[in-house]
Amino acid sequence: MCPYCNSCSKKSEKELPENELWLLFRAAYEQYKSEILNGEKAYSRYVNDFFSYHLPVVSMNEADTRLHVMHVCAVKEMLEERVDLVNAFFSKGTFEEEEYQQMFYLFNTGKSLVIKGDYLAHFSNHQAHLIANFVNEVSLFMVDVSDQDIKNLFECKLDCPLQANSNRHVALFFGSLRSFGLLPFQWQMIMEKHKLVSSSATNKPLRASQLRCGLSQAKSAKLTREKLSNQKSDDAGFESVCNDFVKRLKESM
Repeated sequence: MCPYCNSCSKKSEKELPENELWLLFRAAYEQYKSEILNGEKAYSRYVNDFFSYHLPVVSMNEADTRLHVMHVCAVKEMLEERVDLVNAFFSKGTFEEEEYQQMFYLFNTGKSLVIKGDYLAHFSNHQAHLIANFVNEVSLFMVDVSDQDIKNLFECKLDCPLQANSNRHVALFFGSLRSFGLLPFQWQMIMEKHKLVSSSATNKPLRASQLRCGLSQAKSAKLTREKLSNQKSDDAGFESVCNDFVKRLKESM
């Protein structure tokens, strides 16, 4: 039932393991490392393949069958709806039962992961390449960035901040990533703490308050412009471009 966990194979097909949900999480972690971190499969295919493989049951009683289906569906929902948790926990070198319990608690309660500021997100090499191409295309920063620059940015390992071309556009881009669940709730604080992006005007590291203000101003300008005319503001157009890209990025995972 769990091809990525040896302990499962020791169980009779007619028995439901007592810790089946933990074993399924562990199997999902191992498959993520193999197929996603190595760039071998799109994220949606990884989720669907995991679900299709683990859902069928053989010779179980009705109660165990119902519980098994509930467990597999729970893992599928978590993989689809909480990509923030998947990226945070499954990108680690190890995944033990303690991490599983924390992950399942956050999934069950709908709470955000409290990050100590170590990183914004872990993206695969392929995802970093897509992001680098996009931000260079839209000139998000004063200079073009490499795939490694993007990985260092999101993992908070930059030697010096990347200077924004437009503070509002930086806020909108990262806001789009957050709205699609790819960044933690406190992303502005993490960016301030690690001095990841500097102001387009002063080249001083952007503070969390400036990022929040930029996002708020862009949203406000969009509403005001829409009330006064049928034309879209530049910020609104950029936000739409960001949302389209982030949606495609998430779908490609």
